[in-house]
Amino acid sequence: QDRSSMSVTFPSAGSKDKSKDGNNNTDAPPIQLSISRNLSDRLYEKRKMGALDVEQLIKELVATKEEEKIRNVVQYIVTNFSESPQGNYRKGGLIALAASAIGLGPETYKYIMQLVPPVLKCFTDQDPRVRYYACESLYNIAKVARGKILSYFNEIFDALCKLSADPDINVKNGAQLLDRLIKDILTETGTLDIEHFIPLLEERVYVINPYCRQFLIAWVVVLDSVPGIDLLLYLPKFLDGLFNMLKDSTKEIRLEAESCLAEFLKEIKQAKNVDFGSMVKILIPHCTSKDDNTRQTAIEWTTEFVNIGGDVLLPYTAQILSSILPCISHSIPGIEEAANRANKSLINLLTSTKANIPLDQLIKTVTIQFLNNSVASRLGALNWVLVLHSQSPSELVSFMNELFPALLKTLSDVSDEVVRLDLEVMAKISLLDDNYFKKLMTSLLELFSSDRALLENRGSLIVRQLSVFIQPERIYVSFAKILQTEEDPEFASVMVQTLNLILLTSAELYELRSALKTVVQHKDSNTVDLFTTLYRSWSHNPAATFSLCLLTQLYQHASGLVFTFQELEISVNFLLEMDKLVQLLESPIFLFLRLQLMEPERHPYLFKALYGLLMLLPQTKAFETLKNRLNSVSSLGVLHLIPKGLAEEPTEATLGINFGELLEHFQKVQQQHTLRYVKNRKIFRAQSAISLPNQS
Repeated sequence: QDRSSMSVTFPSAGSKDKSKDGNNNTDAPPIQLSISRNLSDRLYEKRKMGALDVEQLIKELVATKEEEKIRNVVQYIVTNFSESPQGNYRKGGLIALAASAIGLGPETYKYIMQLVPPVLKCFTDQDPRVRYYACESLYNIAKVARGKILSYFNEIFDALCKLSADPDINVKNGAQLLDRLIKDILTETGTLDIEHFIPLLEERVYVINPYCRQFLIAWVVVLDSVPGIDLLLYLPKFLDGLFNMLKDSTKEIRLEAESCLAEFLKEIKQAKNVDFGSMVKILIPHCTSKDDNTRQTAIEWTTEFVNIGGDVLLPYTAQILSSILPCISHSIPGIEEAANRANKSLINLLTSTKANIPLDQLIKTVTIQFLNNSVASRLGALNWVLVLHSQSPSELVSFMNELFPALLKTLSDVSDEVVRLDLEVMAKISLLDDNYFKKLMTSLLELFSSDRALLENRGSLIVRQLSVFIQPERIYVSFAKILQTEEDPEFASVMVQTLNLILLTSAELYELRSALKTVVQHKDSNTVDLFTTLYRSWSHNPAATFSLCLLTQLYQHASGLVFTFQELEISVNFLLEMDKLVQLLESPIFLFLRLQLMEPERHPYLFKALYGLLMLLPQTKAFETLKNRLNSVSSLGVLHLIPKGLAEEPTEATLGINFGELLEHFQKVQQQHTLRYVKNRKIFRAQSAISLPNQS
């Protein structure tokens, strides 16, 4: 039954005799029956004897140069043994093929196409012993054929890659022996059709099995060390796979992959022609990998690419930046340091290049990063806007439709540091374009109007920080002109109160305060215009208007102004603001005013204005404070309230200010506030009247 399924049919004695008699022997096998029996025997020793006989037979045929008979012998072994369904036959066939190669010696190369394919086919045999004998057979064939075996390099490589993960330890060991031999042969000859091989490597490099990965890394290292092979040219084809191995669960594989990549990076630094573009596109996704080791290595590679590649990397700066900025505040120090180095390298590249910058892509990238959860990343994005502003200021303005809303929204950021830098960015950009400056001022007031919490919590910070980069006078004049047409009197009053407090207390506005103090002394037309512009918008807030007159030392107008307060609705807010004003009068800002109280003959209207303020206040702590201050100098001033010849109060003629018109303007503005207050009260009563029946 077993024989009927075998492809080999052993000849009978009669047929053997016919061949001796010289009759037709076309069906006679090219090897003796005894050899065939030994090759198919279950015992290894018998099969080995058969193989030795095959080796001797081949040697004899080589000596007589009978190539056709040699081919027949080899083909007979392949057909009847190595391709047999019987395991023992296949084992014997594999040994016989190896023996044939040994017998052929230097002539082996002529029969490579017959010898190697059947052996390779047995690498996938279900019987592990057959797979082992296939390794042994090819080892012996390669040992004889040497460099000629490399014509089947792809097939051998692919087979060995799979066998490296073979479950049978003997097969795996046999494959390792063959693998070392092929490496030695390749190193020795230095010749390989690398173009034909790279597609296979590109495919296999994505395997997950750890043994296969070790096999691949080892081969990449060997191929890279062969002098005649420039593997660096093909690195983009398999770089992604190598980076994937950095996240392998096996530490040994991770270390081998790191070592391999480190060696390639050294070569890149020394190479003249490197395809940075193709490789950086591979690196960018790995810069955001969830695996920390992969991410850090990818960022470090990207940094080196930027440093070495220079302008070649400009088209990829936006993509690189989008992967780097989220990492500059990473919890792992190594990644954070690597990301910051990469960020600095990118900045150096853009600030040193004369080539075109992909401004539109970079703007999109940084605006997205304004929403990053990390403060450091948001700061990094804002710094990038400053970099782009320094490099391409005029071009940057053309992107303000996209950039401005994002910058404005960032003012609500929870981090004061981010808000400060955001204001610096907006301030510096606004210096380039008057239209943008006007838009900035208008937008800020609209933002404050819609978000009162922002005005209360960040209003002072925003105005003060802007004043560091933009002339405070320009800011205040712009705000004042816009507020003059503000339709919401309540917001205008609150905004003026905020601006006035900043004006009186902020160190950033020292020069503006000093300029306003000189209205009387210098009588400069610009300063006078500044005062009148502020006054018209300050009229929305009585306390602010009064304090402005005190700051500018226009005491006569202040004393007249205070008497108009009797016509106003004296609300709790009004009294609170006056209370704050009294506290400000005790601050260092108004030291000059308190010293002027010692010269009542020169400043009689100052006393009148302050006593008028005192009469407005209920008897609170602020009342006592101001009263004590005035009483402390009453012995000097109370008898001199009437202006005398020494008084130096300015007049309309000397300053060119129409104080009467200003006072009328103040009263008109306050009437609008009163009307608005009355209207709101009516609406409130109407709503209350409607709700009462519903409640009943």
